[in-house]
Amino acid sequence: MLASLWRARRRGSCLDALPRAGRSCARLAGVAFALALAVSPGVAFAQAEALLDEGKSLMKKGKVAEACPKLEESYRLSPRSATLLALAMCHEKQGKVATAWSEYIDLGAAARKEGNKRLEADAKARGAKLELSLPRLTLSVPRAAAIEGLEVMLDGAPVDGALWGQARPIDPGQHKVSASAPGRKPWEKSVSIKRGERKTVAVPALAKDASAAAQPAPAAEAPAPAAPEKGSAGSGDGAAEPGKGAAAPGKGAAGAGRGAAAPEKGAVAAAPGKGAAGPGKGAAGPGKAAAGPETDAPPAAPPAAEEQEPSSGSSPRHTGSFVIQAGVAGGALIGLMDSGSFGDLSAYSYSYNIPEGELIAPCDDEVCHASFGPAIGPFAGGEAFIGVALSEDLHLGARVLGGYRFGGGYLAVGGPSVSMRLGRLWLGLSGLVGPVAQQAKVTGIKGEIPSEVVHLNYGRSEVAVNAREGSLPESALVETLAFGGSVDVSLVLADLPSAGWTSGALLLSVSPTIMKGLDGWVFAAPASLGYRFY
Repeated sequence: MLASLWRARRRGSCLDALPRAGRSCARLAGVAFALALAVSPGVAFAQAEALLDEGKSLMKKGKVAEACPKLEESYRLSPRSATLLALAMCHEKQGKVATAWSEYIDLGAAARKEGNKRLEADAKARGAKLELSLPRLTLSVPRAAAIEGLEVMLDGAPVDGALWGQARPIDPGQHKVSASAPGRKPWEKSVSIKRGERKTVAVPALAKDASAAAQPAPAAEAPAPAAPEKGSAGSGDGAAEPGKGAAAPGKGAAGAGRGAAAPEKGAVAAAPGKGAAGPGKGAAGPGKAAAGPETDAPPAAPPAAEEQEPSSGSSPRHTGSFVIQAGVAGGALIGLMDSGSFGDLSAYSYSYNIPEGELIAPCDDEVCHASFGPAIGPFAGGEAFIGVALSEDLHLGARVLGGYRFGGGYLAVGGPSVSMRLGRLWLGLSGLVGPVAQQAKVTGIKGEIPSEVVHLNYGRSEVAVNAREGSLPESALVETLAFGGSVDVSLVLADLPSAGWTSGALLLSVSPTIMKGLDGWVFAAPASLGYRFY
């Protein structure tokens, strides 16, 4: 048997020895294969462990650029949750926040399947923390650009049409967007995006490619001479070289494997579907038959003039679009309105000195006013903004803020507003005017002394009203017209640009407001949660 195997080895194959050695060679091969299958997982696991330890060591030293590839290879050899956690942490330190965020999501799903609730909660917390700082890129494809066969690619990878117009998380840095379509000139654009930034790239309508639309027709070769009654090149072959004929390269005039003329037929006769005059195959161009042996091919048509289609598309935040924001608002309202009216004052009177003696004068809204103490209370209502986008990051319009003050009162102000985007923040300024009312404590009533008798009243211009004890209300609603402004600071909680009407962002805003009333000051500290459509 050994001699047979030796001879088989010299011949280069165990199969030659099988008749002499029986099935021994096959058994040996089977044992070797089984051993390889048994050893391979163990070797892969050991390599994965070594790479994992090496990657963690490099991470601790701050060498994340070297650590991440080793962790990636370790996870490829042995996909485990511990390795995926280390890989996500490495990518996060490397600045690839979108990649790390996606890996944390995968880690949470894997931990849920394993029943590891602690790891699942950790993965969710890490992913939620990264989500607020994810850059997002929207690839907008206007209707004019969405032609048949259009392929949009991001960094060399195709983007599914269902994802056009949607904001997708992406790692910070430089990226390349490209588009191509049959018969059109390719287009590409580089875009740089920072952490937490939102950008939109509009794919233009691709220009037609004249060189691809009108290819010059290849020159027709001289017709092959008429073949004799029998082919001289061998059985089944004619005078022409196999696979070549008088028409376009790669297609014989009488079909592949046939001569210029079939036996018993003239030189012009061609095999059906493969002859020089076959549709779509002849030298004269698609859909036309080639000229006969004695006929020149018609001249190629001049290339069509290049047509430029509109290249401008509508971006979800394109300049000139209307911007509308609406939301709920609430906060504190502080009134320092020291004077005003609380209704009919004719029931009160006051006295002052005149040359003839003392005059008791009746009160009315012209000569008397009530004095009030400070008032602080919460209010709840809504806010809105309507305007136009001067650019993706600059909006100009008008803002209104209104609400009911608990305990009595209201706020209804509005005016011009401008907002500018800085990363994940919108900063704005608003000029406001409108009525403000608050329920405040009444501290007294004062009457006005005519200017001509001020000198007789110790230089006083007003005097306290003679109000009977208990006749004054404990509190009253004081109203004033106020003028002022606010500084608006908004945080983008979620940015959702798209090609539809829902394109916009969810904002959390605070708007410290200072206003001067006709009789005092008004301060407001509203916070609002709203959605800005743009």
